[in-house]
Amino acid sequence: MASQELVMSSIRFNTTFVHTIQNIAFGNLPIESCIRIFKDGRAFSPLIEPWLEKNYPSLKHIKGCKDHDFEDIGNENIQYEQKTFTTRGCNFMPSNMVGQGREFNKEVFDEKSKKLLYIIVSNINFPEIKIKFIRGVDLVADYPNGKIPRNHFDKFFGLTTHPNPQE
Repeated sequence: MASQELVMSSIRFNTTFVHTIQNIAFGNLPIESCIRIFKDGRAFSPLIEPWLEKNYPSLKHIKGCKDHDFEDIGNENIQYEQKTFTTRGCNFMPSNMVGQGREFNKEVFDEKSKKLLYIIVSNINFPEIKIKFIRGVDLVADYPNGKIPRNHFDKFFGLTTHPNPQE
């Protein structure tokens, strides 16, 4: 097995990685239609999660509706949650607190968020995507209500930018 140092080398916290997704297609749909569809977080998320596992080798995708999306391949206690930053911003509170009739529980949110590491992926300029790994404790300190507003896009992703981590 690779050393922990090598495994973690694909992930750098508070760094923005930029990728351009290639080979976008769905049958005979025009590429413009596919791009429009993938700018919707509901269509984007089920595909970006396996893509992250393939392109960030220290991540193991946890399939199904668990309380996290990824684990570190070297330590299952290191858990990640992927959230999408769309044209409406990024809501990183737990799914069971989002939506009509559901309530935000600050105490539960804080406890859960501080245990997790987050992968925030922007699809705003799809097929270009931006990815930022951030510790939950840091995210909650900056955004205690579980939402990163759209007008914080540049601030949030504006740190050091790197291309594909394998380069």
